[in-house]
Parts: sequence; C-alpha cells; structure tokens
Amino acid sequence: MRARVDLIALQRELKQRIKILSADTVYLGTPAGEQSVALLQQRLEKVDFILDNFELIDWLVNPNSGIKRDDLVNQDKVNPNG
Repeated sequence: MRARVDLIALQRELKQRIKILSADTVYLGTPAGEQSVALLQQRLEKVDFILDNFELIDWLVNPNSGIKRDDLVNQDKVNPNG
C-alpha cells in the first residue's frame, strides 16, 4: 500500500491540476475538458476518503499492519484530525 505521504502528494497535485484546468476557459470549452476536470475531482474525492480512513484501509489490506482491531474502535485511539 502506498504511504500516506504519497497520497498527500497526489492530493496536492490533483488540487493544483484542477485549479489550473478550471481557470482555462478554452480547455473547459472542449468536449472532453469539462468531463476530464470532473473525473479529476472524483479522483480527488477518493484520495480524500482514503486519507480520512487510512488506518482502517491499512488494517484491511496490509497483513503486516501494526494496527489492531481494538485500535480502530477505541475512542481514545481515534484521531479526529486525521
């Protein structure tokens, strides 16, 4: 599984690309322009979701994860700030 820093970098790159493309009225006027920006926004939403649930996903897919099921349900171990 990718590291959290890789996801943060991807998130930053997607935000920047969306910002640039959204300001390009010529590109948005093309048949594929608006659809491409919408798809990038969907990817950004998915990256945001993964980052918000990184510990849960890591526990689910990584057999060598140090995260225990108790860590996922213990209110004292939940970090509300991500």
